[in-house]
Amino acid sequence: MIKRILKWTVSILVGLVLVFLVYSSIRQMNYNSFIDNEFKPTGRFSDIGTNRIHFKYYDEGEITFVLLSGLGETLNTWHKIEQELATRGRVFMYDRSGLGHSEAGISPRSVDNLSTELNEVLKKEGIPGPYILIGHSAGGFLARYYAYKFPDKVEGLFLIDPYQEMSRAEFGEWPATYKLINWTLRNASWSGIPYLLLPDPPHPTYKTSKALRAFGQEAFAENISLQEFAAIRKDTMHLPVYVLTAEKSNPTYVALFKKWNQQILDTYSHEINKHILVDSKHHIHVEQPSRVLLELDQFISGIEESGRKPEYE
Repeated sequence: MIKRILKWTVSILVGLVLVFLVYSSIRQMNYNSFIDNEFKPTGRFSDIGTNRIHFKYYDEGEITFVLLSGLGETLNTWHKIEQELATRGRVFMYDRSGLGHSEAGISPRSVDNLSTELNEVLKKEGIPGPYILIGHSAGGFLARYYAYKFPDKVEGLFLIDPYQEMSRAEFGEWPATYKLINWTLRNASWSGIPYLLLPDPPHPTYKTSKALRAFGQEAFAENISLQEFAAIRKDTMHLPVYVLTAEKSNPTYVALFKKWNQQILDTYSHEINKHILVDSKHHIHVEQPSRVLLELDQFISGIEESGRKPEYE
């Protein structure tokens, strides 16, 4: 009797799991179709050989701003400041491979591959430099790596609550639950499970199967990226840098974030460099776009007064 009850219980549980999986995968498939139909590309595509990258470019002005989005995010994250930036200079923004409307790219999605990918698009599309790199979160980490790898192409770094490499030493390896979520993102984004479990994203395009998978791949490459960054990092670099820190981040860690962002700034030497605390959560450019633009204007003025690098094609 007990064996029969256990057998029926297991059968029911398996059946419920299968029903849920069918339901969630259909929801994900319908959502993917909805995004494809309702959210068309707003920019152009650059074929860099391995894949095509979706980008937008405003080509008026003397300064070139290159916008680097956070982990798993697309160029839509810049919608609050993109038009105003275009009145200040040339603006280049893009979807990294696998995100938004860009095709999947080479793996692993490590910072060196991301940096090479960015450089290929800029070169292929003839975007003139040197560049002011504006990087948010993981995009700030990418901006710093790009500046180390291509120093002659970078005029300054404007970092918005950037990812700090020091956090791994403080917090250690990912917990098991995070690893499981990441595995699901990378290997079962088609199933709809991440779609149903994760909160609503900043923009609908962030929750397609392709985007969820790319998000997981970027996060999964963290260890490789940290190794690549350690190999290329310099103790000091003469470069204009502003670092904005969100003071409304997780209150448990905000003191650490302030300290680590100051440590980031300390690795650069320039008379205009500045660490700015902002009364905002992590997406400062979304919550306080006017403050970001104000600080950026001061940053540009400081660079111009100290002498700009000559432009190149």
